[in-house]
This record gives sequence, structure tokens and C-alpha cells, in this order.
Amino acid sequence: MNMNTFHSGNYISQGDYTSFSPTLINHSWRWNDAELNILLEQASSELGSLNAFSDLIPNIDIYIRMHIKTEANKSNKIEGTKTSIEEDLLPAEDIAPEKRDDQQEVRNYIKALNYGIKRILGDDFPLCNRLICEIHKLLLSGVRGKYKTPGEIRKSQNWIGGSKPSDAVYVPPSIIELPDLMSDFEKFINTDDWNVPNLIKIAILHYQFETIHPFLDGNGRIGRLIIPLYLLDKNMLSKPCFYISDFFEKHRTEYYDALNRVRLNNDLIGWIKFFLKAVIETAKSAKVKFKNVTDYVKDTEERALKLGGRPENILRVLRLFYDNPLLSSSVIAKETGISKGTVDNIIKKLYGDNILVEVTGYSRNRLFALMDYLKIFI
Repeated sequence: MNMNTFHSGNYISQGDYTSFSPTLINHSWRWNDAELNILLEQASSELGSLNAFSDLIPNIDIYIRMHIKTEANKSNKIEGTKTSIEEDLLPAEDIAPEKRDDQQEVRNYIKALNYGIKRILGDDFPLCNRLICEIHKLLLSGVRGKYKTPGEIRKSQNWIGGSKPSDAVYVPPSIIELPDLMSDFEKFINTDDWNVPNLIKIAILHYQFETIHPFLDGNGRIGRLIIPLYLLDKNMLSKPCFYISDFFEKHRTEYYDALNRVRLNNDLIGWIKFFLKAVIETAKSAKVKFKNVTDYVKDTEERALKLGGRPENILRVLRLFYDNPLLSSSVIAKETGISKGTVDNIIKKLYGDNILVEVTGYSRNRLFALMDYLKIFI
């Protein structure tokens, strides 16, 4: 199919409303657009550079876990959650009651993404509709969408905006079309027949998933989760170090507009250009973050070891903050097995040297943050 003459689909009357029936995507794709070619080359180069860079960084898996927590906050924020990254890191009992649902949604996103990573990298399981449904079930477990058939393709009509389909901003395809659409979607993920560059494929896949809207809730988050999982599945990344939601959140209006223009104006090329620009900026940003964090860790550990005490204990305490930059001394003692008194003494030294910041203002049950480390990821 030629993108320059692409027809996105048709509106189908369903009585008092119309639903959108998208064109199938599992076929070859051609285009005649010099700017798209240049952006594809740049995006592929930047992503390849990030992948090579990530292989050279010691202990990058620790930093990636923090990177994933940032991704979860940004992706959920697009859907309206209000928690800050600092609040997401707090124990549930320490966060305002009205924000606990938001925090749990973020934590579910982290769990769902880590599950997908494990299935693809650890179990060598392909990205497919079954895995997407498994991830969706984890995403909605115990949160506001728990009654919207987690893990199941919808069996009723959904819509975006408005109180009912007849006054909605957008009505996705009817349930009758879903089996064929999702089968086509899965085939396009896993076929090598069409020789379509992977970054073009995942751009088309993301648009198609959001257009199908196959679940009753969580489609935006699942659609964004699929992007890094696809890149891992296709060996474009060897480590899960690429997360695009920060760019989408910062350019939220442009993101939605670019998706909508495909359906309204058949502008698939415009969407792909936006997506490739997002890949370029996200890969560049990730490299800067990983460079900054490795420099920070090296300098901070050198500072900490000059404060006195057993070096191995100081490093064990400090390195616990790399996974969660907001901790109490009791949690540190439990996680490291170091005595509470020793932990308190180490924290006192790190706090006195401004490596740690106390964030509660309490005299008891205090929480300490490795704030300069956290700021690198925000």
C-alpha cells in the first residue's frame, strides 16, 4: 500500500451513532516522501546508538528500573493521574488517600511492563495478542478499571469523549470487527514478509491499536507499553532502555492531533513523522540521562567513601537508593541486613554531606531522598 494515497477507513452507521472501521494494515507499505526517509535514518541511528551505549554502562539494569518508574508516571499522567514521581515512590500509607488510586495505577503499569519484558527477554515469548491481554490484566488489577474486563478484548462498544456513543468525540470499531482487526494487527507484528522497517511498523501498529481501542479501559497505556516491547522483541534493543511516554506527555496535544489526523485526513505520513521525531528525541534524552547518572554515581560514591566507616556498608546503603531514591532507615536495614544503628549512622553522614535530603520534616519516621539522582530522571 502506498502511504501517499492511504485511506484510513470508513464510518459505519450503528443506528444513532457511527463507528470508525479502520483499514487493515498487514501488507507491504511504500511511500514517496524525502523527509520521512531522513527521519527514519536519524531515528534508526539514534536508537542504535542508545542500544550500543546501554551495553557499555556498568549496572545499567539498576538505572533502567528507575527509568521504568519515570515512564510509568508519564504514561499514566497522559491518562489523567495526578501523582508526582516522588509520590509514586512513597509507601502507600504515606500518600494522601485521594491519590492512592493514582499511585496504584502507576505501580500496576510498572508491574505490567516488567512482566512484558520478562516474557520477551526471559521466556523468549513473542509479542502477540495473548501477551498483550496478559499485560492488560495486570494493568487493571485492583484499580479503577478492574470491572472493565481486564485481560479481555471488549465485548461491548466503547467510545472516547461524551457520555454516550451518539455524542462521543470518537467511536472505535464495533465488536463484530474486532476478531479480524486484532488478527490482522498480530500478523503485522510478527510477519517478515513485507520488508517494512521496524520503526515504520511500530508507528503504524501504535496508530492502529489506538484506533481499534480493543479494551474497555487502558488502551492508551497498553498502546504505549507495546512500543518498547516491540523494539525488544525485534532485537532493536538488547535492554529495556527506551521509553517514549515522556515525549508524548510533553507534546500531548500534538500527539493526539497527529493520531486523529490519520483517521480524519488519511495523514499516516504525518503521524509517522511525528513518531520518528519522538524516537529521535527520546533516544537522545535517554543517552544523556544514562551518561549523567553514571557520572553522578561515580562522583557520589567517591564522596561517600571519604566520610568514614566500612566501605561495603556505605555502598550497600547508597546503592539501594538507585532503585528507589526515597527510603527510610528501617526499610534500608531490612533490605540490606545491616543493623538499624549502623544504617542510621551512615544516613547521618550522607545527610550531613548533602548527598541525601530529608523530605518529611519529621523527627521520627523520616524519609530520605537521593534527590540529585532522582532529578536526572525527571
